[in-house]
Amino acid sequence: MRKLLFIATAVLFGLNVQAQSVDFGITAGYLNGRASVKFDEGTFSDSESGFFIGALVDIVLTEKTSIQPELLYANIDESSALMLPVMLKSYITEKLNFQVGPQFVFSMEESIEDFSNVELGLAGGLGFDITSNFFLQARYSFQLNNSYTGNEDVKVRANYLTAGVGYKF
Repeated sequence: MRKLLFIATAVLFGLNVQAQSVDFGITAGYLNGRASVKFDEGTFSDSESGFFIGALVDIVLTEKTSIQPELLYANIDESSALMLPVMLKSYITEKLNFQVGPQFVFSMEESIEDFSNVELGLAGGLGFDITSNFFLQARYSFQLNNSYTGNEDVKVRANYLTAGVGYKF
């Protein structure tokens, strides 16, 4: 885990050296989480809603491309997690951008035997710059790894929908 955080930090600092500009900001909004469990007898799924709030860094690479890592506190039904999406933003128009990238989710709840507290996902979505400071964004992420680490043939995954507003300083 420490190695992964070190690599991510080194990459972000490396990008910062090459970047044309760096903006810091805050973001918050609606969060919907959908968990599914697949096993021999079938599939069970359920969804709950909550909120997210956090900070971001928008690192402009070119006129039409930037990288936006975020650190978000997420809460659904009194369960907490830290979300770390790292989005590559590509501007389709002057104000509209397409976002894609990995998303890590670290549960802040007590560990349960045979379950991982870390999720690796792939997220994609759209962003819209209302002004140079205010923006809207919406994303959907798919968990790639299996949260169940036991010996049974069970797959446990969560997908997230986020829709929020942000402000860049």
